[in-house]
Amino acid sequence: MLPELRDFVTVSLGLYERECRDESKFTDYSFIVFPMAKAYEGFLKQYFLDLGLISESTYFSRRFRIGRALNPDVHENQRDQWWLYDDVVHQCGVATAQSLWNTWLESRNRIFHFFPNKHQSVSLVQAGQHLATIADSMRRAVTCQAGQLGVSA
Repeated sequence: MLPELRDFVTVSLGLYERECRDESKFTDYSFIVFPMAKAYEGFLKQYFLDLGLISESTYFSRRFRIGRALNPDVHENQRDQWWLYDDVVHQCGVATAQSLWNTWLESRNRIFHFFPNKHQSVSLVQAGQHLATIADSMRRAVTCQAGQLGVSA
């Protein structure tokens, strides 16, 4: 993981530990998950680059969207070179692809975005669960990547 991404993880873990210790009683702890979710986005871009699923120009592109790339429900006529779900399935299996997508959906998109008529607040316990989910998905991806590259994880 790139050093700047590790810094985001450290911030999230530090915030979580602080809030567990200090018991601030906020009504929403989404702020704890934000840095880790940002690290997850950067991790996935690097992961796709390392596996050869995207080019360096795509990695740096402002047009590349991970949510679209990982979405298994993208309509067939919209699946282009940036739709990567099937590539991840091919290289790492359905379980890994689904884990990466579910984590993106639940621990990134639903944390960052507002959806009318949906309960948006994240409890401290839920924030900790999101951090664990993101870490688990990254571990799963690294295990697959190591297998692809022929090294032990």
